[in-house]
Amino acid sequence: MLFHVTARHDIDNCGMYNDEVRQALQEFLPTMPSRCQELGVKVHFAVAGHPDHVFYLLVEADDLTPVCTLLCEVPIKQEFDIKPVRELNIREC
Repeated sequence: MLFHVTARHDIDNCGMYNDEVRQALQEFLPTMPSRCQELGVKVHFAVAGHPDHVFYLLVEADDLTPVCTLLCEVPIKQEFDIKPVRELNIREC
């Protein structure tokens, strides 16, 4: 299944402004590929919407549980909006 994730955080929990969060992210991010593999989550894309303190992701997993597990391990306090989505076969417009 595909899931579109919107992850929002506030300025106090932003790695751009909070040194503790920045350090925790620098330690966590290198482990993310192996953690994704362990959980069976494939990240198709992740983009940042700065300066709005938001990330957008398209992830794939068998169900929502491993997606939630992975997102909750990211060391930023965030609110998530997770929607199941499906691919449209539109390639070039």
